[in-house]
Amino acid sequence: MILRKTLISAIVLGLAGCQSLPAPEQNAPEKKVQKEPPKEIRDPSGVMIHPYDRPDIERKRLVIPEQQERVQRFEDGRNLPAFKKLMQQTQAFYAKGELNKAEDSAMQAQRLAPQSAETFMYLAMIASRKNQPANAEALAQRGLSYAQSGPMKKQLWKIILQAGQKQKKTQTIQKAQQALKSL
Repeated sequence: MILRKTLISAIVLGLAGCQSLPAPEQNAPEKKVQKEPPKEIRDPSGVMIHPYDRPDIERKRLVIPEQQERVQRFEDGRNLPAFKKLMQQTQAFYAKGELNKAEDSAMQAQRLAPQSAETFMYLAMIASRKNQPANAEALAQRGLSYAQSGPMKKQLWKIILQAGQKQKKTQTIQKAQQALKSL
């Protein structure tokens, strides 16, 4: 019985509470409310998406200043005093015919400036003098990949030509001769 009375009083209070809300004014003009994007959207897979406002991307024409033809220079360590000293030692030892000492100095210089074509040139010349034409050719080819000046390329192609002649590689000889003609 108590349960019945409580249930009836809850229903009456609920109905009375709903009727006591103020009725919306019908004469008031409707305000245009800009809809804000929802702060969070749930994807069907349950992932939360947080949208944000982003202004449209503006397309602008880029003005490129006149570009001068630039020659790419490697910063290969050739300007280091230690490299210069080692290369002077290499040249001196090579001129004296002390090939092992020249090779050691050139290898140390090559570690300081790994992209220096000059070190590869001397190492190739030393290998050629030591009667290692395959090694000389490989070193000269590697030096060509870093060579930037015409005289350096010419010297490296001469080493490749000599190595090709010692190995009797006609294809290498022809390639070197053609490269030397174009330089």
